[in-house]
Amino acid sequence: MVVVAAGALQTPQLLRRSGLGAHPALGRNLSVHPALSVAGRFSAPVGGGRAVLQSVAVEELHADGILIEATAAPPGMSSFVLPGVGRALRQALEDTEHLATLGAMIADRPSGRVLGRRGTLLRYDLDRRDAGRLLRAQRAMGRLLFAAGAEEVLTGVPHAPRARTMAELEALLADVSVRQLHVSAFHPTGTAAAGADEDGSPADPVGRLRGVRGVLIADGSVLPSCPEVNPQLSIMAAALAVTDRWLNGT
Repeated sequence: MVVVAAGALQTPQLLRRSGLGAHPALGRNLSVHPALSVAGRFSAPVGGGRAVLQSVAVEELHADGILIEATAAPPGMSSFVLPGVGRALRQALEDTEHLATLGAMIADRPSGRVLGRRGTLLRYDLDRRDAGRLLRAQRAMGRLLFAAGAEEVLTGVPHAPRARTMAELEALLADVSVRQLHVSAFHPTGTAAAGADEDGSPADPVGRLRGVRGVLIADGSVLPSCPEVNPQLSIMAAALAVTDRWLNGT
């Protein structure tokens, strides 16, 4: 018995190098939880100091696949929403105690692939529906920051970096496309998805790799779609379920 748990970005290559990557769907079906951030500048310090990071989430738009979160991010994590480079960027970083950063993650349609055998090459094409969700999330975060008393909102968009009112933010973002956003990715899943569809799922419903005996997949690659929240517990639950089914002989 072999258990493969190299993660959604490395399990496909490991199986290919081992001569076990014959399933046509292996490496496909990649979700990456696309995300973007917006920051608000406040007159009073809002930094978390040396305290433990604490996060809150806004679930009002979760039914539409948008999860907004806020955390006391260190300066390095929030710097990519700041405009400018060099000295201007450094001066902005020195004032980060007055910045509150929000982030939004989108429950994306699996639109990517993991290619390669020795190295990792990713291909991801953002679905049009998810592009609309990112733009909607950016506006929602700006509205939230202004409602909390922000003096200005930093959009992260190079040609429209600042807005001092919600009306100004709406006007700035009217012509912004998703290609101009600073989008990041988290929580890759789905590249060895488990499921009943033999053609579309490299693993069967209990995590056994199709086409070979004695190989279990027990990582985020078996999750068939974006779990919509941080998938840490989902991955652990899937690994436990795969293990239990094998131990029970089912």
